[in-house]
Amino acid sequence: MKKLTFTLLALLIISCSSSDDNNNEIIIPESFDYFPLNVGSSWTYDNQDSEQENTRDSIFISEIEVINDINYYQFSALPPVSGFMTTILSQSILRKNNKVLLLNGEFGTPPVEGFPEISIPLVDLIMYDLDENNNSLLSEFSGEIIQVIENIPIKIGYTITTVQGEIFEDGFGDYTNSNVLSSKININLSIVAEYEILGTVLDLPILQSQDVIRTTNYFADGIGMIYSDTQVEYELEDLSILETLGITLPFPSEDSSNSSQNLDTYNLEN
Repeated sequence: MKKLTFTLLALLIISCSSSDDNNNEIIIPESFDYFPLNVGSSWTYDNQDSEQENTRDSIFISEIEVINDINYYQFSALPPVSGFMTTILSQSILRKNNKVLLLNGEFGTPPVEGFPEISIPLVDLIMYDLDENNNSLLSEFSGEIIQVIENIPIKIGYTITTVQGEIFEDGFGDYTNSNVLSSKININLSIVAEYEILGTVLDLPILQSQDVIRTTNYFADGIGMIYSDTQVEYELEDLSILETLGITLPFPSEDSSNSSQNLDTYNLEN
C-alpha cells in the first residue's frame, strides 16, 4: 500500500507541475537536505577570480551554540580565507527551521580594494526556503553606516536581499546525480559624502544606489554548497567637485569583476 500511495502521489505532482499556472512552483520531498549541519563536517573550495588569482578555502562546523533552546551551528575556517561566501560563512552560525536555512553573522567590507571598511549584522538571513517559489523574496535588510574618510563623514546606505532560485532536478555542473537548489544574495549600496562649506552641510553623492554585489549559490542535496558565483560591479559619480575640494577617495571609480568558488572535497559527519 505504501508503494501504491507514493506512485499516486508522484502522478499527482507530475500532473500539477505540467500546468501553466505552476511553472515556478517548487515541489520538494521532505527528505531533501541541501546543507547538512553536523559538527566536524567540512568543505574545501577552489577559488578563482577574474584576475586569475587561484586560492583554496576550507570551512568546517566547529561547535553547536544553543541560543534560546535553539541549536546554531558555528562555522569556522582555516586562515587565510579569500572567497566571498566562505568569508561570510566562516563568521556565521547557521540553523534550520523546517525547510528554511537561516544565517546569523555579518557582511564585511566588499571585495573591492580600498573600499571603506563596513560591518553589517545579518540576523536570521534566509539562505533558502523550500516552500517558496523561484524568484521569491526571502529576506531584506536595510540601514545606514557612517564612516569618516579623509576627515569627511561618509554615509553608506545598504540593502541586502536574498531571493529563492531554481531547482535543478537533473543536477548542476559535475553533480549530475543530485538535486541542486540555487539562491541569490544581492547587496545594494549607496555612498554620500557630507561636506561643510561656510557652515552649510552639503550632501555630495559618490555612489548612486546600485547592486554592487550579486551572488548566486548552489546547494546539492546531502552535500551542501557546491558552487558560488559572485559579480562585483559599480560606477562612482563624477567626483571632479571633490577633487577641487582636495578630497581623494581611496577606492577605484569603477569596478567590474567576477569570482567563483567550486567545491573540491568535503567530509560529512553524522
